[in-house]
Amino acid sequence: MKLYYSTYGMKQLDVFEALPRLADMGYEGMEIAVTPGWPTEPANMDATARKRLADLFRQLGFPSPVLMALLSPCVEGEGRAAALAQFRATFELSRALRLDDRPMIVSTTLGGKPAWETGKERIVELVLELGDMAAEYDVIVAIEPHAGDDFETPEKAAWLMQQTNHPNLGLNFDYSHFWVEGIDLQHSIDLNLQYSVHNHIKDGYLDEEGRVRYLLPGSGKLDMKAYYKAVQDAGWDNYICPEVTGQIWNADGYDAWSTAQFCYDVLSATRRSSS
Repeated sequence: MKLYYSTYGMKQLDVFEALPRLADMGYEGMEIAVTPGWPTEPANMDATARKRLADLFRQLGFPSPVLMALLSPCVEGEGRAAALAQFRATFELSRALRLDDRPMIVSTTLGGKPAWETGKERIVELVLELGDMAAEYDVIVAIEPHAGDDFETPEKAAWLMQQTNHPNLGLNFDYSHFWVEGIDLQHSIDLNLQYSVHNHIKDGYLDEEGRVRYLLPGSGKLDMKAYYKAVQDAGWDNYICPEVTGQIWNADGYDAWSTAQFCYDVLSATRRSSS
């Protein structure tokens, strides 16, 4: 498996300077954060910048990037047109950064949505509309279940995939959201990996007040060797992508480069021990 990194934890850095340094560190692919507010959001990337970024990926020997767009596919009412327009802009950007004939991946969460228990059928309809738009661009939208939300279990994620049954919809398998909820790794893999087209990994725990606290992979109690072996044995041979959450990169004293190096060292050692 290749080791990817995400610019989600590098909001203040110039992507054109960051990527070569990450490649030198040993990373073999990238997820580019394109959520509004990031320097690489679609509105900030004109045709020249898009070509420059695609050329840089080729120069570094990276495959097509995954795009992280933390948008809201299930928003309704007056805000829906704007939300879908932002998705379309993201899909347009993905077209410019596509380097081969494989579908591009855009990762997101469900964001603001109807309550799961009373509105899940409506969620299916809203997500299917996004899937149809993604199909126009040969994009697969990777939806991530999220701890602390009511779309937080592998059962719900599998149900959504079964009900939508759309070739342009998949899952982002981020076990940390199940781990902090006390859900078994193999159970999560059995239910969700078959639908997964993207991957995040981090660690975390629930504090004494029941709040989720995320950690870097390898800095908590999640056994990274067991995790790596389990996903590998299940047939995932694509990549492992650590995610540095806002809880971490918003903290005082955060250093993007020491964080990226820590994640690489942990995952590289894990990969070596599993080979």
